[in-house]
Amino acid sequence: MGKTLSVLTLATTLLLAAACSHTWQDPDTALPAQEVSIATILASPDAYDMSGVSVIGKIWHLESVPLEINEGGVQRMYTKFLLADKRGIGIDVYVPGEVPVVEGDFIKVVGLYRKTFQQQGQGQYFYSRIDAVRLESWNPGLAYWIREYEFD
Repeated sequence: MGKTLSVLTLATTLLLAAACSHTWQDPDTALPAQEVSIATILASPDAYDMSGVSVIGKIWHLESVPLEINEGGVQRMYTKFLLADKRGIGIDVYVPGEVPVVEGDFIKVVGLYRKTFQQQGQGQYFYSRIDAVRLESWNPGLAYWIREYEFD
């Protein structure tokens, strides 16, 4: 009986230690995301709608857009840019606040893909975008420029 109890105590201790040993992640920027190409998302937007995605590409058409002024008199901002892969296929990315990136940077964006319905005048269409929760610097190595199927 004493040996069974000590084995059970040891097993419980090991399980608790394993559960506590993972790396802490900020809940505001932690998002379960799958690495996928921009072209794959746009080819089947229904499959990725409201999913966490991780995409890589180059920043184009970077702009900071002001929002309303909050109660404290501070104007809120968000950053919008087009993220394009090496084939020129791009998707809009929205990031809350102003981010320290410049046009032409290569980055990895982790965020929530949204396919939203837009109605403009008489026209109606679906609009694809990624609401970013995390931006990571990314350096395209030589393999990026040589390999033909980098994103597939």
